[in-house]
Amino acid sequence: MSADLDALRRRLIEAATNGKSLGQVFKEMGITPDNPAVVQEIMAQAGIDPAAMFPDGQADMAEFVNNMTKDLSLEMKKQLAQLIEGMAVEINNGQPLPPDIQEFLKSWQ
Repeated sequence: MSADLDALRRRLIEAATNGKSLGQVFKEMGITPDNPAVVQEIMAQAGIDPAAMFPDGQADMAEFVNNMTKDLSLEMKKQLAQLIEGMAVEINNGQPLPPDIQEFLKSWQ
């Protein structure tokens, strides 16, 4: 499935204003754990090059996310954690997040 960043942005805004699940929008657009090519395409359209961000291939994602979100309030982090958990359940067909991600999100709550 081909992804379109502008279409994703429009559909997310529409979903937020109409009370629709953001997870459902991702799922409808093929943005799921079993379809990494769509995520890579969206990232490329957004000008994000993971190879440039992580030249060694692997990265400490918790540290990376903490650095990116260090200026957010505790309340905003809590809300983001809840959003991520909710979307993950929906997108991942009810399967739990990996334990390290669950632990990371708990640190925000």
